[in-house]
Amino acid sequence: MLKKLFLIITILITAVIFIHSSIPAVESTVQSDAAFNMLDNVTTVLHLPNLFTEISIRKLAHFTEFAVYGFFLSATVKSYCGSLKKDIFKILFFLLSVPVIDETIQYFPKGRCAQVSDILLDFSGGLFGVLCLAIIVYLFAKFKSKKQQKRQS
Repeated sequence: MLKKLFLIITILITAVIFIHSSIPAVESTVQSDAAFNMLDNVTTVLHLPNLFTEISIRKLAHFTEFAVYGFFLSATVKSYCGSLKKDIFKILFFLLSVPVIDETIQYFPKGRCAQVSDILLDFSGGLFGVLCLAIIVYLFAKFKSKKQQKRQS
């Protein structure tokens, strides 16, 4: 059941990524401006300096979106194949393929363009997501091992 859930979430995240890429520049800017204004309001209320610009919000959204994708992609591969280490090339293939497709889609909507720097940013976000899952898996295995050692004692 968990395997299918991870697969469905991974497919949905990929769909959301591709849908965002197909939005014309005007609509994308409206979404980014809304996120920027919301963050600006939060920092104002909390009396914090706003260190973000509209472009940094866009780049952070790219990174975060792909970090979530990388996390669930690697969870899916691990649940179906059993090992992150053994199947890292499958993960890396998709971590690079999806950003390339994403940027290719962005080439077509009015006012949008494809950027190699975004492919690198997306890939980096994906790697961060994989790393987060790998750390969780490692810590869980360590915790499970300690728990079994206590039972045997």
